[in-house]
Amino acid sequence: MIKNMFRRGAVTLGATAMAVTALAGVAHADRGVAYIKPGQHSKAVACVQQGLRNAGYSIDVDGLYGNATYAALTDFQHNRGLSADGIVGPKTGDALYYGYLQPSGNLPQIEFCPTVIPTTR
Repeated sequence: MIKNMFRRGAVTLGATAMAVTALAGVAHADRGVAYIKPGQHSKAVACVQQGLRNAGYSIDVDGLYGNATYAALTDFQHNRGLSADGIVGPKTGDALYYGYLQPSGNLPQIEFCPTVIPTTR
């Protein structure tokens, strides 16, 4: 009887440990940041626009993803061998952030922008 209780306890403990381990990986997974697309109006769009300005594009930094932002972003993507779809995903986010925002030395850009634009790092 006691032997069976220990076996059941060991099986239950093992199953619990496996479940906790599996859930721990999910709970701490980086869910990522939403992609930035035409029509959006946000601080994330302003970061993209600032990155494009730093890259030499003459656009307003108003946080509204309109035609001028789309034209500048697709040109930026095309010139860097990225998919010129006008969507800021991790690869475009990397190019903007690590290529133009981070090196700018502007502390608010360096600290805030990677929290709202998708990157791979």
